[in-house]
Amino acid sequence: MSVGGKHSIGIVGFAANEAAMLEIFFKGNKGEGFALSDSSQADALIVGCSEKEDHSQIEKLLGDQKLPVIAVVDQSTEHLASNASVTIRRPLTLGALQDALAKLRGRLDSASVASGVAVAVSEQEKAREEVFAEWQARKQRSSEALSAWKGDSAQREGEALRSRFSLERNELNSLILEAQHELQKQQASRPPKPAPEPFVEPEEKIQTPKLSAEMIQQCCGSLPDVNLDSPHERRRAYFSLDGLLLPWVQRCVRQGDETGNVQQVLGVPGAFFYLPAEKVFLVGIDADLLLQLTRTRFGFDEISLQERSAEAELPQGRKVAADELLWQLALFTSRGRVPDTLSAEQPKLLDEMPDFERLLETPHARSIAELWQSQRLSAQNIASMLGVPQRFVFSFFVAADAIGLFCP
Repeated sequence: MSVGGKHSIGIVGFAANEAAMLEIFFKGNKGEGFALSDSSQADALIVGCSEKEDHSQIEKLLGDQKLPVIAVVDQSTEHLASNASVTIRRPLTLGALQDALAKLRGRLDSASVASGVAVAVSEQEKAREEVFAEWQARKQRSSEALSAWKGDSAQREGEALRSRFSLERNELNSLILEAQHELQKQQASRPPKPAPEPFVEPEEKIQTPKLSAEMIQQCCGSLPDVNLDSPHERRRAYFSLDGLLLPWVQRCVRQGDETGNVQQVLGVPGAFFYLPAEKVFLVGIDADLLLQLTRTRFGFDEISLQERSAEAELPQGRKVAADELLWQLALFTSRGRVPDTLSAEQPKLLDEMPDFERLLETPHARSIAELWQSQRLSAQNIASMLGVPQRFVFSFFVAADAIGLFCP
């Protein structure tokens, strides 16, 4: 299925880290002519074949597909991909992937031109069948309605006559007079209406934009409330920060504030600098791609920090206040869960209210902040006292901790 004029492509059979990097590749528009899609609705597939996988599973995976396939193979699995449209041998490089996509795009474009006439003919036949079926259904409904009307006409006429002459005329007149007297009494008992006040045009107020349902899902997830006293349910509410982007960005801010020097986050596909003098980040990464990066687990030595000299020339990018970016990254990373470096049972006190004129305001955030600023409570206490879902409290908890709003 085409997405915005591009062919759609799905990813199948890769390990989590490889799948994440392929998603970043396509989200960053590096796959020219292709857009990432669910494998069940895609025009083509990229299939990962590793010598670590069961060979029978690989044969089944490649044999069942009726779509054009790019197979990424090892030396031991190359013979299994004989039916693949294009084959790439590991290690998988950017150039090899782009060449394979160009070949696949040529095949898909040729197939689209060849099938255009057949599709047009089939569409015309389908339209004729739909018109004929609609005419048949309309004819059947008309016949049934006519039969029902003829069978029930005598009964309907009798009921209509009875309802029309169920009261004598003098009884009807007395009811009308009683209703008029009652209406006059009600009007007499009402206080006089005050004179209308002159209309004053209300002052226009700037409203903080509300989060859409999709953005709430991205920030707070959909995790139902869990019993933190149960070890099995507790594991669902906690997650590890190992390999994630958020702790590296927090470390970048700490080192920049301590040294006063510009810090760069290396290993991400775009410019990512912290300017401690201005307390801002210089970001050259698309917002959607940055959202994907918050969910990616980087491998050992794949991400690091580098200090830049004051004379170094910085690239172009948008500037974002450090607390705004950290707040968003924390929400996108936690999604209603708590990192294992924090405790939902530990009482804390909010030192100051978040500035919701600049920061994303999640559901119930103001009520949560006001209660947490009034006394020392745990995240679990807040959710119970306010009667709100845990995921909204946990998201606020992680974001407020990321920008240092809690008392030491």
